[in-house]
Amino acid sequence: MFYYLRWLIFRSVRRASELRHHAQKLVNHQKDLLGEEDLRKVQEAIDKLHKTLKDVYDKQNLNKAIKNLEEIGSNSLIQYKSPQIRENIEVGLFAVAIAMSIRTFFFQPMGIPTGSMQPTLYGITESVISQDEDAITGVEGFLKSWLSGVSHYHLKAEGDWRLKEIENVRPFLKFLKRQKFKFIDQNTGEEIVRDIIPPMNGKNESYFSNYKRGYSQIFTSQNFINNYQNGYDFKKGDDIFKMKRESGDHLLVNRFIYNFRKPKRGEIIVFETKSIQSLQQDLFYIKRLIGLPNEKISIGDDRHVVVDGKRLDSTDHPFEFLYSFELDDTKKFAKDSEFSGHVNRIGYAESKQNEGLLSPYRFRFFGSKNYEFKIPNNEYLAFGDNTMNSTDSRDWGTLPGKNIFGTPSFIYWPFFSQPGRTRPHRFGWAFQ
Repeated sequence: MFYYLRWLIFRSVRRASELRHHAQKLVNHQKDLLGEEDLRKVQEAIDKLHKTLKDVYDKQNLNKAIKNLEEIGSNSLIQYKSPQIRENIEVGLFAVAIAMSIRTFFFQPMGIPTGSMQPTLYGITESVISQDEDAITGVEGFLKSWLSGVSHYHLKAEGDWRLKEIENVRPFLKFLKRQKFKFIDQNTGEEIVRDIIPPMNGKNESYFSNYKRGYSQIFTSQNFINNYQNGYDFKKGDDIFKMKRESGDHLLVNRFIYNFRKPKRGEIIVFETKSIQSLQQDLFYIKRLIGLPNEKISIGDDRHVVVDGKRLDSTDHPFEFLYSFELDDTKKFAKDSEFSGHVNRIGYAESKQNEGLLSPYRFRFFGSKNYEFKIPNNEYLAFGDNTMNSTDSRDWGTLPGKNIFGTPSFIYWPFFSQPGRTRPHRFGWAFQ
């Protein structure tokens, strides 16, 4: 204890301790290269300095021991070229090894690209900004993008322009993309080019697909570009596009926990798509675990899962939020990105029709409340919390238990809130 106190107080003790540590490391590295006599001398000098450090503090004796080790070390040890660079590289490689070990065995970072787990965990979403709302750009927009994950994109016509072409996305620097918009000034005939950084979706594709005027009599519809009906003609001051993109949650996946126990019902799991039919292979999916091996699962027309005859509801942990809709009489139909329980094919169709939308055929399994799914041994069922917009076990069936490798533990980005979402404040541990 007194040694550590002296280390904090006296600079000479810190210097001596660092010298002893460095000399011992060189001896360990050069054991096979040094002669026995040189090795003995250096080790004795190291041990003497170590003993002096542990004894009652005497600055004169300590300086003698330091000088003795420096002299013997400089004569006996092999001197490396550029020792500081070598030391920095060694520390850097060690840090990389530690980081890779943590990622492989303990916590793996993961970004969520889709909205299948909303509003528990958010993927990338986008929307048009109204004319009354200002697009935030410049320094403020940059900070908002990095801290909150909300980016605004705005391009305004500076004359009477007609859209001529949207080029394909091209790489820019290392992590960015750029895309050129070409216009014709209808007053002068001059070609106008605007080179922008486009908003990217979860597949790393631009929301603005390539377009070339004159290749078809029918204009290609662009979701976020205005004036499609007018052939993409713009008056001075018109918004060509004005939209915002909200990034998905970035979280740490706990890869450690399932080495010691099996997954439990209701946990959010991360798994590989390997060997799951109809899914793109070698991807990571995130869903909520619903069915365990050898159970019988059905989905009632009331949007509740039934497990071996027992109906899950908001009193079952951790389904409190997911089934909270039953406490609100106004939520008779499921909605996208809201806690709406789980729908079967009939419930999906009814909810779509309530919104005045066509109902495409959905779900290979769970057509009605009468359908019962028997889960095989060592297999699981997993559903997305966004029951109206999730491709999950209702479509592709079971997933092997060996594919499940972790559960999310911590949302580390975005740092600040995203006001346009049902759960704007998600940083940290606050999800279940």
